[in-house]
Order: sequence, then C-alpha cells, then structure tokens
Amino acid sequence: MADCDLCGVSIPTVVPVRAFMPRFEHSYPEGIWKGLCEQCLKAAKETADRTATSSSCGTAGKCDLCGAIAQLQPVEISRPSFSKGQEEDTVMLCKKCLASVQEADKNWQKQKAEEHHDHH
Repeated sequence: MADCDLCGVSIPTVVPVRAFMPRFEHSYPEGIWKGLCEQCLKAAKETADRTATSSSCGTAGKCDLCGAIAQLQPVEISRPSFSKGQEEDTVMLCKKCLASVQEADKNWQKQKAEEHHDHH
C-alpha cells in the first residue's frame, strides 16, 4: 500500500510523479518520485491544462508537492475524512510540478492502454 502525497489516501498503486525538491537538488539532481492517486493526478492535470491557456501568474508561496517557493496554482482535491467521507481541499502546486504531472499523466495513460491490450 502507498499513500497519495497530496490527499493522503492509501491505495495499492500510486502514479509516480517526478518532483524537483530544492532542498535535495544536489543529492537528487534528476528529482525524486512522489506518488499521486488518480483523482489527484486528474485534478492537477486539469489545473495544468487550464493554466497553460490562462495568463494568470498564480500566488506566491510554498509548493505542497516539492516545497519550492514559487508562483503557485490552486488544485482542488478531495481528502478522505472519517467524519464526512470526503472533504474538499485546495493544495498549491508550482508550474514545474504541474509540468511533471502532465508528463506523468501521459505516461500513466500509455501504461494503462498497454495493459488493456495485453489482457485481450
């Protein structure tokens, strides 16, 4: 089991997303892997697609995925809650992480398509 790095849900398989964490840039210059559930991946990809066509520069702050201080975009996610089932929440991601999310989504969709063809 693995936990989503954005919402905390525990699932058997998370989607690997490369994050470039500033505090580990010398130790891991190629980035480190974070895991996102499919719902968080979809929400982040929608935000990335929306910001690609928008002129919004975002809000300054600390990225919730990589920890970089940068211009951030809000991503609406659902967190699991024992009392309410699901709680809507907003996490803030930098453009570098949103670009990594787009790449991860493309790879994930390709992998799912290949697995679908292998089963038939």
